[in-house]
Amino acid sequence: MRKLVVFLMIVTGVFSSEAQTVTYQDILAHKSAKELTGKKSGDNISRYVASNGEVFEVGSTITYGYPANGKYYLYFRDVTSGVLGSLAEDENTNASTSAANREVNERVENRSGGVATIKKIQCVPVDPYNRATAGCKIYLVLNRGGLACTNFEEAIATREILVKADESEDALQELKRWKEKLDLQIITQEEYDAKKAELMKKIR
Repeated sequence: MRKLVVFLMIVTGVFSSEAQTVTYQDILAHKSAKELTGKKSGDNISRYVASNGEVFEVGSTITYGYPANGKYYLYFRDVTSGVLGSLAEDENTNASTSAANREVNERVENRSGGVATIKKIQCVPVDPYNRATAGCKIYLVLNRGGLACTNFEEAIATREILVKADESEDALQELKRWKEKLDLQIITQEEYDAKKAELMKKIR
């Protein structure tokens, strides 16, 4: 029994040590996926430390912001009909069909304020034809609606993903808008109080 316990501890230690933490500084340093994870595919990242210092792990949630171009997101993609590695085009697909499929996949409609759980964190090479040495970007597979975030840091920069500071500021601005509606007697005091109680949970 004791030998079994020791064996399980060793195996657990080996598997846990394989999980990687990647930081924004690693991305800035243009490290390759293989350098960061030991694999060209960039798999097995358990934790990512974003540019603002916020830590995102498998199982963490992200909050959708507004689409950067007004209607459709630039950095979210529908992957229900594809596989995680489908960023590279199928060699047997002609250019026009490929472009059309990509456009449909990238046209993800507004989900602002919605929340999704991170299922997988991957470091995807910025140049799929030069995986060994190219730098990489953080790619998230999400649990909601078959979506993936194709470039996590760009999604943060364009506020397609809201980080904690953004959520607080957005909630404060929304509360101000509701106060204006109250002052203009567009809504009732009860409606304002209910919304204020909801938004105050996000304001830091």
